[in-house]
Amino acid sequence: MADAGRLTMNVWQMLFVVLLLFSVTYCKKSSRSGGAYKQVKIEIDLGPDGAEARRFTAAELRGYDGRDSSKHLLMAVRGVVFDVSEGKDFYGPGAGYHALAGRDASRAIALWSLEEKDMVHDLSGLSDDSLKGLDDVFIGTYKKKYPVIGYMDYLIDAYTEKTFEDRFKEDL
Repeated sequence: MADAGRLTMNVWQMLFVVLLLFSVTYCKKSSRSGGAYKQVKIEIDLGPDGAEARRFTAAELRGYDGRDSSKHLLMAVRGVVFDVSEGKDFYGPGAGYHALAGRDASRAIALWSLEEKDMVHDLSGLSDDSLKGLDDVFIGTYKKKYPVIGYMDYLIDAYTEKTFEDRFKEDL
């Protein structure tokens, strides 16, 4: 009788371990980017010959963090640079979200983080929920409320490269 009880306990323990391993594996796969969610496509308005689109490097953007009152207060989300001067109570020096100003902190916005390590545009490894949340904030807050004044250099380079590839394919 004791052996039967021990066997039952071992079966339940084994089942628990298998279910635990399955759930860890499944959750790990489903929480990574590359799942079902496809991010909103960024529309780039380069204007005629690209003359109207202002190109920013990360170093240039840092100069628009609100510490120099003679400059606009800027920040980028997903490579799109917004003039958030109207939101200086949120993004200006001493304000709660000042850490985001003068940066493309897309990852921080996706993660709802103000940690220095997240103040980057790299979105690799984020869950579908985080990417969707970022897109919701990008469209519902930034695009809706603040004027676009330019684009990050990495976004323009990727757009130009893709456009060139598309044109090349058409010529074939």
